[in-house]
Amino acid sequence: MQSFRFSTQDGRRHLRKPAPVMIRPLSALLLATACASAVEPAAFTIKTMTAQMKYDTTELLVQPGQPVKLVFENGDDLPHNLVFCKPGTDTAAMALKQMEKPDVALKRNWLPDDPRIWLHSKMLNPHEKEELSFTAPEKAGTYPYVCTFPGHALTMRGELKVAPMGGGLKDLRFALYLGDWTVLPDFSKLKPHREGQVEDNLLQVKLDDYKNEFGVVFTGTLDAPKKGSYRFYLSSDDGSRLFIDGNEIISYDGIHPAGDIKEKGLTLNQGPHEFRLEYFQGAGQIELYAAWKGADFQITPLSRWLHPNWKGGAKKQKDYAPIPITVKEEPVIYRNFIQGAGNRAIAVGYPGGINIAWSAESMNLAEFWRGAFIDASRHWNSRGGGHEKPLGYDVILPTGEATPALFVADKPDAEWPRWEKGKRHDGFAWKGYTLDARRNPTFRYTWNNAEIEESFTAQGDGNKPDGKPTLIRSVKITGELPANAWYRVGAGRFEAKDGSFALVSPKSFRITAPGAQIAGTNLVIPAKAGTMTITYQWAQ
Repeated sequence: MQSFRFSTQDGRRHLRKPAPVMIRPLSALLLATACASAVEPAAFTIKTMTAQMKYDTTELLVQPGQPVKLVFENGDDLPHNLVFCKPGTDTAAMALKQMEKPDVALKRNWLPDDPRIWLHSKMLNPHEKEELSFTAPEKAGTYPYVCTFPGHALTMRGELKVAPMGGGLKDLRFALYLGDWTVLPDFSKLKPHREGQVEDNLLQVKLDDYKNEFGVVFTGTLDAPKKGSYRFYLSSDDGSRLFIDGNEIISYDGIHPAGDIKEKGLTLNQGPHEFRLEYFQGAGQIELYAAWKGADFQITPLSRWLHPNWKGGAKKQKDYAPIPITVKEEPVIYRNFIQGAGNRAIAVGYPGGINIAWSAESMNLAEFWRGAFIDASRHWNSRGGGHEKPLGYDVILPTGEATPALFVADKPDAEWPRWEKGKRHDGFAWKGYTLDARRNPTFRYTWNNAEIEESFTAQGDGNKPDGKPTLIRSVKITGELPANAWYRVGAGRFEAKDGSFALVSPKSFRITAPGAQIAGTNLVIPAKAGTMTITYQWAQ
């Protein structure tokens, strides 16, 4: 990002950027990648994310037959490996099958004896690393990679995508204009200062010694190899606009740094298409990036300069370092915006890898999950905005949406009220939460004339596939309840079995609750004063 200042001329205020900055030189590797005229070696590093059972890189992008050097670093406190498989491999099922003969799997250091594996690292101990050199498969496709240590394959995985580069621009020409603008002008009404051919057919803005106050119009041809959907990408400092066949596709006008990459999809017929890109430079940095992608080829740059966030090469989990919140001997509470639980969410991580998120908007349990707790990096970087997702896996939203658990209806299968954004639920009031001696929270709220307290107990091990993780919910109601009041403990398609209820759609888990009954797509209990105990258990 660049800073801005105001200058005064003739009594008017003008927005100006800092003094000109020279264009950074490009590496030979980036130029070769952009040109795509030769398959240059690719270099990647994959690291393990501490206490998260994830790789920091979930996607690698290479060309068929491309030489690859891959450094695998295990910075975690657990052992991990990196196993590449053929397209279509169910990596989780493959890793789990080892457990049928754990003594044999242990001797193989948890590497499955499976013909679909074509490349693998050794099982790295904590803080070890290994370098793998190989040639990418000649056949285009998506090749999954996974950690096969017991219990890791559900979350610790990624994809090696093998696809050729697409075609570049042809007959690229430029028209250079001189002028001082804050938005793109109508170039059709202006006379070019200079025109010419771009020899390497790559968009570039250093055409003369002009560092400020100029514009360029590029025209050329792009060949679509077949009829289908294509995606275009654009970023610039300052304004730019992209046209295909005379139609504006993306506009990124005005004075700004090359922060975001704008993108848009477009259906093209097979054959040549007119390409036109308009750009202007006010002052400061000079940057222009454009690219396109098709169903059968990877993101292919059309410009000499490559945006730092372009999606070629490798896709990382985060643009910033993760800040995982780890749970040890006692519960950990995290209050923030959490996906699935809203803006007033209270997440609790219990020892043993079982976690919940309580919503102080709907006064209800919003979701629970297994494994790792929360990554706080989204809320500690940049402006700290947005909803953070649960860090673990097997996320369950028991009622499917952020609505209260209590409701009045003549019949229990009546439609449950839906939550409206920004609207408070009638009759409900949040009263906060308290902690016991072991830091277990009890959530408190009122509904009409009743007071409700909810607390949770975690049992089993949520970090192990066979750990039988269980969440026990205790609901204490005191005071007077309205007539025909119901308490909803789950939503979906349930089947009664062995004294409990199995949710078969949309995701499988089991609920045990005395007095519960299936009412259409809800599982409800007649609400009354006293204490209800509800048990949620993941299906094994």
